Amino acid sequence: MSAPTEDSRPDDPASLARFAEDRSLDAGDRVSAAETLSLWDGHRDAGAALLAHLADDTSLSGYDRVRAAEVLARVAGHSENGAARLAHFADDVTGEWPRSRWRLPDRFRLDGDEDAYARLGAAVALSAVDGHREAGAALLSRFARDISLNSYQRRTAAAALAGMVEYREQGVALLTRFAENAALGDNDRLSAAKALADLDTHREAGVALLARLADDARMHDWRVWAAIALAARDGHTEAGTARLVRLAETPTAMPAKRWWWSGQRRLKVQKRAFAEDAGRVRAAQALARMDDFRDLGATLLVRLATDPTLHDGHCQLQAALALLEPDEHREAGADLVCRLVRGTPLKGSQRLDAARRLFEADGCQARGAALLTELAHDSTLDARERTGAGRTLALADGHHQAGLALLTGLALDTTVEHHLRIRAAETVAEFDGHRDAGAALLIRVAEDPALESWRRVDAAGRLGWVDGYGYEALRLLHGLEAVVRAEHPGDAWYTARIRSCIDLIEKELDEEEGRGPSGAR
Repeated sequence: MSAPTEDSRPDDPASLARFAEDRSLDAGDRVSAAETLSLWDGHRDAGAALLAHLADDTSLSGYDRVRAAEVLARVAGHSENGAARLAHFADDVTGEWPRSRWRLPDRFRLDGDEDAYARLGAAVALSAVDGHREAGAALLSRFARDISLNSYQRRTAAAALAGMVEYREQGVALLTRFAENAALGDNDRLSAAKALADLDTHREAGVALLARLADDARMHDWRVWAAIALAARDGHTEAGTARLVRLAETPTAMPAKRWWWSGQRRLKVQKRAFAEDAGRVRAAQALARMDDFRDLGATLLVRLATDPTLHDGHCQLQAALALLEPDEHREAGADLVCRLVRGTPLKGSQRLDAARRLFEADGCQARGAALLTELAHDSTLDARERTGAGRTLALADGHHQAGLALLTGLALDTTVEHHLRIRAAETVAEFDGHRDAGAALLIRVAEDPALESWRRVDAAGRLGWVDGYGYEALRLLHGLEAVVRAEHPGDAWYTARIRSCIDLIEKELDEEEGRGPSGAR
């Protein structure tokens, strides 16, 4: 649902009340309107009543209901009403929260039960209400120990507890337990240690945990993130950078392949190797972003970008792209990017992304433009990637005409696949002042007798979505319908497909012009 514009936002009590009651509007905006009304002199109670109504509305999401109750708890004279609702929401296990129709069953969801997020938010909000902090803390403590919740929810509850002065030690103990629990996910362990290191009273304990995680081989590539977090802590930069250097320099260990391994096992090993290599690049990049270690990081990145033992050329490319960041090493990075894009068996999408990033780097636009031009002519790339290269050039100042010329050339090239010609023509038509040129290219493809009829139909159908060319598209499609009937007299499916395309374009034209049925024309 679209958000209201600045001009449509209510600016008086009556409008705010209507806005908050309007069920066709976004629930978050309705809560904000009720909150604003509660702050208006003489309208506090009216705003509070609307907030209570929104908090009790079971058609709203759990997030919006909790937020309404949280705001209500901050309204003078109504904190108990808000707190009562927060307590009910946090303790609710009846499944009252509405669920989207498309929601996956919990056993297939990565983030667990979405109701738990609403309950957790309610407990955090309750812990901030005077007179209810103890109740909120008790709920948070219960959530942090509840193994039916996912690790993120439990860790968030523990961190909220640690943020309350009177319950800090309890929260710290829980965070420490999470950080030390090897059965939890690597990200959860790291996040718990970082939360601990962010507490002034327990910074050193958190830092010690970060160091342990950075040295823990079971953390795999997450060790890099632990070392980065360690280096960011005052007084521990040297310890963090030493670990980053070691991680960047340590080759990825690959277990010897066994003939009895299943395909799934082999894929898992390959993915792990790629993650480890990517972690080495990330460690070197982190060093290159630190003022005192920029040259060392750049040296490591060059080494990785040219290291043939990396298990995926994409990691080499990422190392080269990272060299584009520091000014003093950008030229070396550009050389490596060009070499890898031209001479490494990378995916087309990866090559295009690298060329775009080179093109956008300061001082590298000419080299990036040359690389994009090469990719636009590279027959090993698919239609989307080749036209994407031309489109990137056409969107850039100083390269607009060159990009359009590339796209036009692709659309006119009868030696390339038809869908590439069509996509190139469509892209030309997207640019201001070039709609007619793009449409003419589509028409040219649709009228090309050397092409099979179904390819011409594709071009005519795409023409129908170019502004001002709906009727021309219909003319072409009706003509092609007759051609298809003659060429494939028994192919009802194909003629039905053409008819469907015609119907869609006619419907769009009717809606645009406000006319009656197309058949009445």
